[in-house]
Amino acid sequence: MDYIIWYYTGGLARFVSIWKDLLIFFPRYFAVGWHIRTLFSPWKRDISRVGRPGFHPLLWAQNAALNAITRFLGAIVRSAVILAGVLIEIAAVALGFLLILEWFFWPLFLFFAVFALFYFSSLSLSIVLLLIFVLSLLWVFYFSLQLYIEKKRNYAQMDLVELASQDWFEKVWERAGKMPSQSTLEHLSAPELLERFLESCGLTSKEFEEIISFELASQIEKENRNRWWLKENLYSQMPVGKGWTYAYTVHLDKYSADLSESDPTEYKSARLVGHDQDLSMLELVLSRPSQNNALVVGEAGVGKHTLVHTLAKKIRENSASPVLYNKRILEVKLGEIISSGAEQFNASNVLREIFFEAAYAGNVILVIDDIDRFLKASPQNPQEDISAVLLEFLNYPTFQVIGITTPEKFHNEIEKNERVVKFFEKVQIGEIEKEKVPAVLFGKLKEIEGGRVIFTYPALKEVVNLSDRYLTEAPFPEKALDLLEEVFLFWSRSPKRETITPEVVDEVISQKVHVPVGEMNEDEKGKLMHLEETLHRRLIGQDLAVKQIAETMRRARVGMASDKKPIGSFLFLGPTGVGKTESAKALAEAYFRDENRMTRLDMSEYQKIDSIDRLIGSLETGKPGILENKVRENPYALLLLDEIEKAHPDILNLFLQVLDEGWLTDAFGKRINFKNQIIIATSNAGSEIIKESVEAGTEPADIQKKITDYVIKEGIFRAELLNRFEGVIFFHPLSQEDLVKVTELILERYANRLKKEKNIGITFDPEVVIRVVQEAYDPVFGARAIHRYVEDKIGDNIVKNIISGGIKEGASFVFRAQDLT
Repeated sequence: MDYIIWYYTGGLARFVSIWKDLLIFFPRYFAVGWHIRTLFSPWKRDISRVGRPGFHPLLWAQNAALNAITRFLGAIVRSAVILAGVLIEIAAVALGFLLILEWFFWPLFLFFAVFALFYFSSLSLSIVLLLIFVLSLLWVFYFSLQLYIEKKRNYAQMDLVELASQDWFEKVWERAGKMPSQSTLEHLSAPELLERFLESCGLTSKEFEEIISFELASQIEKENRNRWWLKENLYSQMPVGKGWTYAYTVHLDKYSADLSESDPTEYKSARLVGHDQDLSMLELVLSRPSQNNALVVGEAGVGKHTLVHTLAKKIRENSASPVLYNKRILEVKLGEIISSGAEQFNASNVLREIFFEAAYAGNVILVIDDIDRFLKASPQNPQEDISAVLLEFLNYPTFQVIGITTPEKFHNEIEKNERVVKFFEKVQIGEIEKEKVPAVLFGKLKEIEGGRVIFTYPALKEVVNLSDRYLTEAPFPEKALDLLEEVFLFWSRSPKRETITPEVVDEVISQKVHVPVGEMNEDEKGKLMHLEETLHRRLIGQDLAVKQIAETMRRARVGMASDKKPIGSFLFLGPTGVGKTESAKALAEAYFRDENRMTRLDMSEYQKIDSIDRLIGSLETGKPGILENKVRENPYALLLLDEIEKAHPDILNLFLQVLDEGWLTDAFGKRINFKNQIIIATSNAGSEIIKESVEAGTEPADIQKKITDYVIKEGIFRAELLNRFEGVIFFHPLSQEDLVKVTELILERYANRLKKEKNIGITFDPEVVIRVVQEAYDPVFGARAIHRYVEDKIGDNIVKNIISGGIKEGASFVFRAQDLT
């Protein structure tokens, strides 16, 4: 009953609406208005007859004759297309009117069809009429059924319960990573039950809605693909012959790809997200009657190419600005043109030829990727500078260019070329917000998954979060898309896994950056819980310092630290040789699994104001800074700023932002990212106060306050800098007991090194330890003096014995106190 009521009401109205769309579509498809306006225009203007200087009577007569012929032929073809469009429009009017009558009065039409079978004397005519009426009625019923299904599947009016009953909704649960229980399915309208289920999946209500939106959009796109009557499907058809009045571009076509006809590139299915205003701006610039060239400027990976290819797609589907309907966007291969010319003169001639074709054609927009490369000349490749040739054509409104470049190259190469840049409007495109990246990833999933659900939404969240945290060299969305593909390739080599979960993403990142990520296994949990013991294997004494370091590292590992700051930041205060540097090495080994993952900067080398250029680079010299190089080479490492108090105050100010924001801008405008660094600064400031306070039994908190007050009062450090460190840790002088343990540790390392390098086993008599402490320890240099003593006295003794043959490879011996002479 519902179908019958709809058939005579909403169904009829929908059919009339489709009929109206078709009546508008056919004149548009056959470009009737356009062909009437250009009826006597020449057929494909021939550029070979243009541009010759002087008056040549014979050539003039030849051109006049050819022009008359092409106009005559053009008029014939256009008239045929106009006539076809008019006839089809008349047929559409008549057929539509007939089908509406048949739709409404189908019983009468059925009766007439049966009546015709007996009324007409010609049996064959009766059968033909009967078939026509029956087939048309069947088509009406079939089409009405399609429209009824379309109406019933109006997803916008469905609530969650109705949506969940659709077959395709199973993909939503798969994307969530977990199938709900039967009771949850039966009570989807109860918010508390759904909320509880989403919590078990690690999802919020907003994220669940995003999953539904994505799967719903995919389903609608799939269903609409076969609905030819939809306006967007009709209008996406390219009009007939709208390019007949423009000139041939034979040579240009040889060196370019027409993006407005098809898109064979990787950007064919790319989805532009977060750059709608940039797209509108690009359309506006290109729609101008003059000053209509654009420079799309943005970092690699932010979507510059996707922006241009999206515009080409809009032109292809007739959804762009009307001014751009007839435009052809051609991605010109300038590198191929230049390399094909053996000499600069030949390359320039080829360029002039294709640029002339583009300008004369009148409907061409050239896309030049890395345009900065072709606006500068180098001694090795002088032909790469096309500025002179480009300037010959930029004055013509029909010559349009979209240049693509990066901000750095724009400022360094293009901006200086004022003669060229004045013809361009800059369209700046930036990195999209982190919250919009999942929408880009969803678009990529169509290509990767092939109709299946492979990535769960929690896995996509992990891709976004970890690419933001660990892949700092590239912007969004490129780094997230790259990680998505890497995770998919990693998963495809493990067929046992049905879907990709956050744990798979964690595993890929851990292997990629050599940093533990995600859920901790039992071994790692044990290491973190006993991190103090691990550090104490290398660091003697300093219990409070070790405790503070371990607590901070545990917070960082479980994700409780700030994601905008470095992993950890400490200021180590204390006298020389008490273990500050050794603590840094031990921490690098414990957290990054390798003590060599430590970058050391001696800040005593940066005492002058011009030292800033050495750290962050200089525009004058064009050289990058030491700090930039070291951090970019080792993005996941410990950065040790040794003797930081000796650096120039302006250099200390640089680290205010590093410790607070986790990044720093170098001299060239590039960001240096410190979010994956542990930053440790060491200083000897206040070592005497530490020594006196420890000896007096002062409480650690009071010692820290004394030190803080001292370094601020003396102007050694500003309060702003101290407050930005997560921990200001003081190291006290080593006790006699500590010195014995330190010496034992140093001798043990020496023995291990000797065994490894020379295969000689050595055991130290206990008296050696006491002797070394007595003779080597110097309060000024601390444990460093013991290191030197072991190398100079014990090491030299053993080396002499090896040279003299007293100790042979493979031997083992005991080193006694009396051997120290």
